[in-house]
Amino acid sequence: MAEVAVEYLVRKLKDRILFETDKRSAAELNSIKIEFEKLRPFLKNADWRKMMVADNSIVKWVTDVINLVYEVEDVIDKDCGRIKQSYGSLSSLVDFVSEFFNYGTTSNKPQISYKPLLVHVSEKFKELEATRKHLSLYGDITKARRENLIQHSKSSHKLPLTNMIGRNKEFMMLKELLLQVVEADRPYLVAVTGNEGVGKTTLVLRVYESVQKHFDCSAWLSVCGRSITGILRNMASDFSRSHSGMKPLSNLDKKGDKDLANMIHDYLGGKNFLLVLDGLDTLDTFEDIKCALPPRCRGKVVVTTSNSAIPAVICRHVLHLDPLLAEDGLGLLRGRALLQQYVLGEVPWPSTVKLVEKKILHICEGIPLSIATMGSLLSTINLEEVENWNEVLHMLEEANQCMPQSDLIKKVITVCYFSLPAMLKCCFLYCGMFPRHCDIQCKRLIRLWVAEGFTGRQLFGITEEESAKYILEELIQRNLLQVARVGINGEVVSCTLLQPVHNFICDMSQKDQIFSVYESTHQVWPLKASHFVAIHGEIDNITPNPLPREIRSFHFFGGGSNQTGILLNLVSKVKLLHVLDLQNIPIDTLPDEIGDLVELRYLDLRNTGLHELPSSLQNLCELQTLDVRNTPVRALPSGFDNLKMLKHLLLADSYGNRVVKLDAEIMFLKDLQTLAGVKLTQNVALGLNHLPKLLKLSVGEVEGGKNSLCLSESINQMKDLNSLTIKCAWRKEVQIQISNPLDNLEKLRVGGWIRDLQTWVSRLSSLKYLHLWDCMLNQDPISSLQHLPNLVVLSLSKAFKGKQISCDNIAGYPKLKRLSIFHFEELAEWTKIEEGSMEKLQILTIGWCRQLKLPPRGLESLKDLETLQITSMSLEFAEEAKAISRSSGLNFSVVEQFASQNSSTESYLTNNLTALLAGLNGLLQTIFTNCLGQENHSAETVLSFIVDTYKRRMTVYGFTGLVILCLLIS
Repeated sequence: MAEVAVEYLVRKLKDRILFETDKRSAAELNSIKIEFEKLRPFLKNADWRKMMVADNSIVKWVTDVINLVYEVEDVIDKDCGRIKQSYGSLSSLVDFVSEFFNYGTTSNKPQISYKPLLVHVSEKFKELEATRKHLSLYGDITKARRENLIQHSKSSHKLPLTNMIGRNKEFMMLKELLLQVVEADRPYLVAVTGNEGVGKTTLVLRVYESVQKHFDCSAWLSVCGRSITGILRNMASDFSRSHSGMKPLSNLDKKGDKDLANMIHDYLGGKNFLLVLDGLDTLDTFEDIKCALPPRCRGKVVVTTSNSAIPAVICRHVLHLDPLLAEDGLGLLRGRALLQQYVLGEVPWPSTVKLVEKKILHICEGIPLSIATMGSLLSTINLEEVENWNEVLHMLEEANQCMPQSDLIKKVITVCYFSLPAMLKCCFLYCGMFPRHCDIQCKRLIRLWVAEGFTGRQLFGITEEESAKYILEELIQRNLLQVARVGINGEVVSCTLLQPVHNFICDMSQKDQIFSVYESTHQVWPLKASHFVAIHGEIDNITPNPLPREIRSFHFFGGGSNQTGILLNLVSKVKLLHVLDLQNIPIDTLPDEIGDLVELRYLDLRNTGLHELPSSLQNLCELQTLDVRNTPVRALPSGFDNLKMLKHLLLADSYGNRVVKLDAEIMFLKDLQTLAGVKLTQNVALGLNHLPKLLKLSVGEVEGGKNSLCLSESINQMKDLNSLTIKCAWRKEVQIQISNPLDNLEKLRVGGWIRDLQTWVSRLSSLKYLHLWDCMLNQDPISSLQHLPNLVVLSLSKAFKGKQISCDNIAGYPKLKRLSIFHFEELAEWTKIEEGSMEKLQILTIGWCRQLKLPPRGLESLKDLETLQITSMSLEFAEEAKAISRSSGLNFSVVEQFASQNSSTESYLTNNLTALLAGLNGLLQTIFTNCLGQENHSAETVLSFIVDTYKRRMTVYGFTGLVILCLLIS
């Protein structure tokens, strides 16, 4: 990975030169940059030769290049860090402006000479050049013009998730097995077997998505190489979240294996569940999981495994996948290759490449993962140029000859990896920092790539985040990243690495000493190879003194309270960190020394136990992202207006009531793109008008008067705003006056009373997601919003006080796919859904509308409707909905969600005790957040609030809330 290391350094040098105010230092840095740029043409060849040929001389040459890169980077970053600690960001900005405009002002910043470093680098390069010539390292891999292979995708087309070739028979067989009614005294087990890459996971995933709605609850678990504790936690979480009528299980991270197994056992009692164990590699793992399953149940379990010994022991039915037939393999290769430049079936396949494609398919041996990955690589080249095909084939044949025969998939991934541009390689390898079973949130990954400097500075109107998004799409198109989850509108929400791809990254990183990962059981890669470091699970203190190399990126995934000690040790020794990712780590304090990390750009504290942040954070003048969502933090320390590089300030989730107070003058945060979960104070209201780059805004405790008027004026100026959340203060009616059509606004969430809300919202033609709650509108929202042309998701909760709703426009809601209606307490009639309206609706959810006795007239006209979910509705409503489903021939499923009631008295008492505690927690949280957590109130005010809260949320708290209410009043 010498190419990756040099590219990363060259980009950093360009940025450093751009902001270097001393001309002599800038010239010296530029000379160093030029020396490294001279190496660029030979690095791909060197990395390829190192991979293909067991030549220690090449290995040493590549290692020497990487070590020199890190040596130069450490010197430059340390010098830069010392300047920032001594003078801060404002002095540097003044110096830069003075130098730029030649004002002749004498800079107070100490001048740094890079002459000694330049001399050292020049001497090293003479040695490297002599060795390069001796090793005959050329400027490309195949002694041909390989740059033709590297064409950046000009489109964002991606294969649909349902794309699967040659497995229709197996798809139907597995689907029938899972849907058939089986009288059994234990879970019904089905195994899907086959070689690595043959398509086991893909097949089961498609079937899982198809039949999931027919089960009470479901869970998908990747189990290969994972601890049983982690598996059981995910199992409990997934099962509870998939059952929309039940509250998700909480505090799972504090429970041991036995408690988790008992919890799952009780939860699944009496339910028809679906469980997928993907990548099961040992029988011991299955035996541990089986302890959590009820002995007598209607559940179905699907196992994917390459271990042929496992199915014979545990499974009732085995479905074995063979390699694809030649015809199907050819269809898959062409389908992937034609993705970018052609429309499949409309443009003839180039006849001149048939011999080459035959050779490629022969090497791929019918394995779908290999064929799809090669096809994805071909989609990035000009298919009509036979020379391009020959270059791909030459690389594949060389890999096939030099690498072990058993590593077929690794050979293909290697070829695709070496076809990537240098920075895409770095972004791809970086994904290996995440645990192999982890879904990677795309927004999080994009922010990390930007913080690490992988995307370069903003150019030609394209932001770094947009550039990172293009890289993500490119890696998905090349089949190196897999789509894990998509939104209802088709946008990619999370991605993942297939196990063979993750194994490839681990192997590459171990050899080239750039990334390091430590697991709770053992050390995976050597510490001395630590430019980017990740810790998976709990581990003892690993930071020696001194560190062999300055770490730039540290990620913690999982772990217990002992991680606090590691963090303290880490902060005291590592000063050049760019990224510190502590998401989900149970720490309750952050050391003041965090302010010494002056190069820090990304600080993730989400889901930690922090109650406050140290004031030293104001020293982090390079910080781009700060995430404190789902923490007890209620206010930020002063001095945040010093963080002028801040782009994403994530304080609280948009759906909750929690907000964080921010006293800083946010008008100085000119680069801010995301401001989420902030309390709308006067300072914030005034400062928003000066944030031209804001894309996402979420404000809470909005009151009427001057603050709401300032908010309106600010929103009017936000031409690029994409997401807006407004949460009104309790019992406050707010006036929002916005004339700007907000042409880029796609997501709007409003909670509380806003005057003339429907008039404003109905003008927002670009809206795709709309969530309204506690609005208590007088006008029917279903009717007044049906003209929105792009709306995909509409969610309404306690949003209407009337008795009747209707969708009476034949062209109403042309793109709506999901509609949710909750807590319309007085709703008695849904008169009709006009035929032709809501024609794309897939999921309709209705809950806690107790006066509504019948489904809407016209329900049978919804041809695309897949699921009608009803929660706590009348028996008449449920029976009539089922009758419409049967008689209309549409066969949409009617899913009733009620609180689970097990037959045994013990389970019943356990469930009700859990509900009681959950209700107590919910009611008290509401009280403390909205009343006791603010100004001092009289006892009468508190009592009035408690009673009013119970009345408004009675359908949620029910009898549980009544018990709590009596206790509180007493």
